[in-house]
Amino acid sequence: MIIVGTKVKHRKIEEGEFFCPKCQAEREYHLKRAVRYFTLYFIPVVPLTQIGEFIECQSCGLSFVPRVREMRREALVVQPQRSLATILNSARQRLEGGMPIDYLIRDLTAANLDLDVARGLVVNAVGPRQNVCDGCGLSYASDVHVCSECGNPLHPAGTPSGVTRLASISHTAHREGSLHPAGTT
Repeated sequence: MIIVGTKVKHRKIEEGEFFCPKCQAEREYHLKRAVRYFTLYFIPVVPLTQIGEFIECQSCGLSFVPRVREMRREALVVQPQRSLATILNSARQRLEGGMPIDYLIRDLTAANLDLDVARGLVVNAVGPRQNVCDGCGLSYASDVHVCSECGNPLHPAGTPSGVTRLASISHTAHREGSLHPAGTT
């Protein structure tokens, strides 16, 4: 019996540093190319098609489209002159205006607000529903439909092309006792 099939292999073609949207810091990355191979007895023998390239953060392990290296840096840098009160008073407006949830949490924690409290405030501001960018992994309020960083269309969290993040944030914060669901104390 002859066993044949296909397999996707990833090969590192470049490495360097970039500002990871998930880690919110300068991180090492590997630019990888995915190629589908014809296999004989589970051994890749002949390359068939190049599937594409992606950036893989070496700290968090998430993958991004290669253009993540060209994202606007000024949107990623914390604005130190903003006070916590200013950030809190404009949080809902900023999220509904297209600011990524991840950036608001970054700004709140940079202003010395506890991470769990910042996550709870975001859940209260946008509710449990959100949209997610497949390209860069940033999350947005549910009424935002295009990623402000890479321009990709957003998908509702929990759909096949989205991931559930706020629900897990809310669940984790509630389990740890720092967030109470609406109507409970």
